[in-house]
Formats: sequence, C-alpha cells, structure tokens
Amino acid sequence: MQVRKIKDSDAKSYLKLCETIDEESEFMLFEPGERKLHAQRQIKQIESGMCEVFVCAADDGSLIGYVAAAKGQVQRARHRAHVVIGIRQAYIGQGIGVKLFQALEKWACEEKIHRLELTVMTHNTAAVRLYKKTGFIIEGTKKHALKVKGQYVDEYVMSKLINEQQREVSNE
Repeated sequence: MQVRKIKDSDAKSYLKLCETIDEESEFMLFEPGERKLHAQRQIKQIESGMCEVFVCAADDGSLIGYVAAAKGQVQRARHRAHVVIGIRQAYIGQGIGVKLFQALEKWACEEKIHRLELTVMTHNTAAVRLYKKTGFIIEGTKKHALKVKGQYVDEYVMSKLINEQQREVSNE
C-alpha cells in the first residue's frame, strides 16, 4: 500500500474512485451518480495549486482512498484548507485514513497552512473517531445541514490547527 500525490495519469482512476465511494457510502456529500467532475477539470484544479490530492494505492496499483484539500481562495483565508476524505468500504479500518492524514499534514506544513477544517455527519462515528485520533476537534454542530434519504442530518464542524513546532518537525 502506498500513499502519494495524485498524478495526471490518475485522473480517470481518481474520478472512478470518487464515484465508487459515493455508491458505497451514505456519508459522502454526493449521492450516487450526482458527481459531475470531469477528469480534465480535476487536473486543472490540482495544477492551479489551490487544491492538493493524495491517493492511496493498493499493491496492485488500484486506487482505494484519497484525501483532498482546497486552500482558501481569498487572502484572509489562505492560511486554511477544507479537507475531504474518502476510502473504499473494503479498506476502512486498516490505517489508510491515518496515513492519508499524515501525508496531508506534511503538505499543509510545507504550504504554511495553519488550519485544516472539515465537516462530518454526526452519526458517522468511525470518521469522527479517525478525525479525533489525528488531532481534529469538534468546534460545533450544524443542525439539519444535509438531507439524506428524506431525513435531516446534523454535521460537526471539525478543525485542526498546525502550529510552528509541527512545521519544524515536518521540515526536518
């Protein structure tokens, strides 16, 4: 298993991975078939430097998970990045999430990102446990933030601050 930055040649496999995770999980923002990303547009987002994606590849080379971070677009928000993670159902609980977050945090330190933030459905206990394990804290709850299968769902807003000590360790 290998965690690495996404490459141009991964574009179609990455899009397929996202679509597969959308089908396997009720916890993703997109419902099955709703994702409208095109491989070329995804590559342009990454090439712009405003988005970074790390993928986890299985031993056979197939993509099994990803973490993506989008930097703040305006000057006052460039110190933060919004994070999205997805892992194929068959690979959950195998430490992939921790490895993806380690790669993301190293990138955040290099890019001088001070704040990582994400949202998660409150009943997604496995994800909340992963986020807490990797240093995220719950900042608050967004009531009725999403509507899933006709039911309103609350989301936690979670964040992790990257301090100077972490940057120094990362750069060694």
